[in-house]
Amino acid sequence: MRLSTIMEPLGRDFFARPALEVAPDMLGSMLMHRTPEGILSGVVVETEAYGGVDDPASHAYRGRRTPRNEVMWGPAGHAYIYPIYGMYLCFNVVTGQDGDPQGVFIRAAEPRLGLEEMARARGMTPVERNVPRLANGPSKLCMAFRLTREMSGSDVTNGPLFFTAGEEVEVVTSKRIGIDYAGEGAEWPWRFLVKGSRFVSRPPRAARPALTSRSTAKGR
Repeated sequence: MRLSTIMEPLGRDFFARPALEVAPDMLGSMLMHRTPEGILSGVVVETEAYGGVDDPASHAYRGRRTPRNEVMWGPAGHAYIYPIYGMYLCFNVVTGQDGDPQGVFIRAAEPRLGLEEMARARGMTPVERNVPRLANGPSKLCMAFRLTREMSGSDVTNGPLFFTAGEEVEVVTSKRIGIDYAGEGAEWPWRFLVKGSRFVSRPPRAARPALTSRSTAKGR
């Protein structure tokens, strides 16, 4: 059976939920990118939720709408890729309903397929020594999976970049990283990680079990 018939993309309904539901549920899913160099894949091990207009850490806080973040205001299940520091990229997936600019930030993945190509993209050899560091951070992930700024707005439910259902994992949560400007929002436990994964960007100093929509709980 062909890979394309086995790996069915997660559909629009999966993403058309609040970011706080989608972010923990994405852990264990498989990030896939079909490229000219071959298929690149990895298990998502770290995410962050961004809650839109009421979240002081969000690009859309207080209804801010710009050409850069316009994709966040549209349908769920689209990529939001933006540059930081003038040279690196960050990859998010739009969640929620139209007009409610929520999103999930994909922070790290455990590489599974295309390791040699990922290592070439990162300039890291030999690959065997570097697998845990290929995609253990937002910009590293974008480089390893060959994501580009031009892919912002692409549909991750129907295209070469997509997610599939994956593994059952144990989820822990901690506060988000690098958002000191967000005031009280910097303390919200909206970062989600696969417990004990050595592929995350930064082990949490203080983590607690996360209640996810898989286990019926919602909210923060």
